[in-house]
Amino acid sequence: MMYALNKVKQNPFLAGFVLLYVLPPVGMAWFVYFAAQELRNQYAKRNSLPTDLISILLALMAMASIGSVLVTWQITDLFSTLILAGYLGIYLFWLRHPEYLQIRQFAWISIFGGVYIVLSERVLNFIPYDNLFGKAVSFMTGHFLFGYRGMPRLFGSAFNPNYACYLLILAAAFLSVELLQAIQKKNKQLIVLSLLIFPVLDFGIYQTGSRAGFAILILIHLLFFYKLSIKLFIPVALFTMASAPILYQWMPRSSDTEASMAKRLEIWGNSLKIFQENPFFGTTTFGFGRDYLAMNGEAIPHAHDLFLSILSSSGIFCGGFFIAVIAVSTVHLFKAQRISARTNYLSNLFLFSLPTIILYGIMDFTLSSPQVMIMVLVLLSYWTRYTVRMNHFTHLHRSMRQLLEQKSRFHQKQRNEPVILQQSKNFPGR
Repeated sequence: MMYALNKVKQNPFLAGFVLLYVLPPVGMAWFVYFAAQELRNQYAKRNSLPTDLISILLALMAMASIGSVLVTWQITDLFSTLILAGYLGIYLFWLRHPEYLQIRQFAWISIFGGVYIVLSERVLNFIPYDNLFGKAVSFMTGHFLFGYRGMPRLFGSAFNPNYACYLLILAAAFLSVELLQAIQKKNKQLIVLSLLIFPVLDFGIYQTGSRAGFAILILIHLLFFYKLSIKLFIPVALFTMASAPILYQWMPRSSDTEASMAKRLEIWGNSLKIFQENPFFGTTTFGFGRDYLAMNGEAIPHAHDLFLSILSSSGIFCGGFFIAVIAVSTVHLFKAQRISARTNYLSNLFLFSLPTIILYGIMDFTLSSPQVMIMVLVLLSYWTRYTVRMNHFTHLHRSMRQLLEQKSRFHQKQRNEPVILQQSKNFPGR
């Protein structure tokens, strides 16, 4: 514990991540401050505009929100523009300053943050809700429920069970990679620590009551066995498929799966209608709830799907570009697995974590939480730098291979040429 506190004192940027889990509003404000600094420097120093895909996507979404405001004249929707500009600033800050936090430190922050979400649930439940002071404390600690009404579900310091579940999924993905690394290097202490933390994260994911989280957790465990040993993976995968009916019964809230899916389909259909009414610029993230309420008389804050949320809030151009980003990233992810060793830490880290964004996004839009979005943006900044280095490496490798092939062909050509008799000192040229 003292070692961790000393680390936080030595690196103040670690404090921002700690606050993001312990006092989320303060942690968000911490990141917004550095985002504003980055955007100010971008303007003042006339830095070159970023050309990576994530920066372009965020910039396009911000411009789409401005276009939506000009069409609808809903001035309050400019808050969406400010939020997207803030996200762009956060992303650029971590993209341009990798020296402030190593990716492995980020992974362990996420892991221990997940543990905190689970263990803090019972403690934070003691905060009273029947007075203004208690509500203020609950809000500052993240134990203030937003966007959910129903049976009690674990949400810790994440404001919502689904937000908590995704942060726990991210922690489980990182911990799987750490455990793989520990097994390969025979680090007994890290193996024991990982095996102690895993049940806490698994229990927390189950207690959030998220069916999508439960399914993704199973996939993460299967991927872990696949990377650990093919011989071990095959029987585990067969056993999992054979146990599918039992796993379905164990799945949280399995009894109301059909009713929940019917509601999801209704929301998705209405989200498509909102997109069709605002095809070019969308309706902004703030405008979606207003338009949904006007259309159906029901307060739904987002489309409960990552793809539909971007389409309905930012329009067809941003939606198409987002699909292109996924396609390019998928190619890079496969390339990273192909050119990297099976035990490569970074390639495994991205393989376990990045697909969870899309998998969870199929059934929900957890990126509507600034707390979740900040963690995802930091992860994507590491991914962007990794792909740049990987592309440079593959380009260098291709150039070296071409050079060696040319040299080999040159030597082969020399060997195949007829030998020219040279004039000797002792014999005349004739």
